[in-house]
Amino acid sequence: MTEQKRFLSIGEAAEFLNVSEISLRRWTNSGKLRCFRVGGRNERRFLVEDLLAFMPSMGIPAEVVPDETVASSSNTQETEYTERHISLFFRNQEEQWNLLRPYLIRYLSAGEPVIYLQHSTSSEHLMERIHAEGLPLDKLIASGLLRILPPTQTYLLPGRFDAQRMLNFIETAIQAALEAGHKRVFMTGEMTWSLQGTPGAEQMAIYEDQLNPLVDKYPAVTIICQYDLKRFSGDIILDALLTHPSVLVARGEGLLAGFHGL
Repeated sequence: MTEQKRFLSIGEAAEFLNVSEISLRRWTNSGKLRCFRVGGRNERRFLVEDLLAFMPSMGIPAEVVPDETVASSSNTQETEYTERHISLFFRNQEEQWNLLRPYLIRYLSAGEPVIYLQHSTSSEHLMERIHAEGLPLDKLIASGLLRILPPTQTYLLPGRFDAQRMLNFIETAIQAALEAGHKRVFMTGEMTWSLQGTPGAEQMAIYEDQLNPLVDKYPAVTIICQYDLKRFSGDIILDALLTHPSVLVARGEGLLAGFHGL
């Protein structure tokens, strides 16, 4: 992805943060928010990463993200997650794992199903991470509590992406888990499959938007959609922000933060 595609205009940045352009001009003039000047008119442009890092200073309420103690399998008195359709933004594998880990460990430790829709060609790295947490990986896979599925079996099963077919797939998986007696279901998907120019990928924003009434219909499910900030363009990230009620993003050195109502 080129640097240019990661930049937002002042109008797009204002929509991204749900603020006025006047506020953006004031913050950039005071040095609180970085911007870049381009063209003969010296117009402002904003990096998505800078906007995400700036959100905490705006007073947006932070989502409670479980820390090491809360995520521990020995802790059974855990607070329920209230956010159930979340966009997760990461810059590298460490950030990706650190943001996902509390959810994966919490659900698997409780004997609740996890469905991981993975884009990468090999699931070995993910399984090694889970195994390193002391979880019985072989038993989890054999019992069906942990399912790691590639795009060819999920998003791109017929060779192209179809939003309604994928929504049907997810609803069927949720219903099967609930009928099996599970009280909660966790699903997460790496969205980089959509960067390959696959037919139907233009329906992704529609699909993400339609996931909201689906999770409303099934309060037992939590769905996290993962976006690599280094690979997705600014307009796609903006669509993700607008179609997800909640956001997870790594901020600072090892600090996890989430934001509501974007």
